[in-house]
Amino acid sequence: MSVRNEYQLLIEINGRKLTKVVIDQHYQENHAESITDELILELVKEIDGEVFTVDSVRGDFQYFVAEPVFNEKRPYLLVMVLCIHDDYLCVINAFRVNRKD
Repeated sequence: MSVRNEYQLLIEINGRKLTKVVIDQHYQENHAESITDELILELVKEIDGEVFTVDSVRGDFQYFVAEPVFNEKRPYLLVMVLCIHDDYLCVINAFRVNRKD
């Protein structure tokens, strides 16, 4: 599934000002009943201004994870990538996780 939806959204992640969010539709393979693009955008707004540790770098792309990110007291995990030379955030997967107490 290579479809990616783009949304205009001004956010700051890892000190970078970004103008759009690209959402890969990979999440629909296993989580279509509980995750939507709209929910993912709400989760991304929750992490605006945050700084995350980059887990890996492949070419011009920095991969990292945000967990937990809460929406309506439910925890989610976001798998994301930043392009070093562009101003967008790509969410490559999102799903609910068990609460860690």
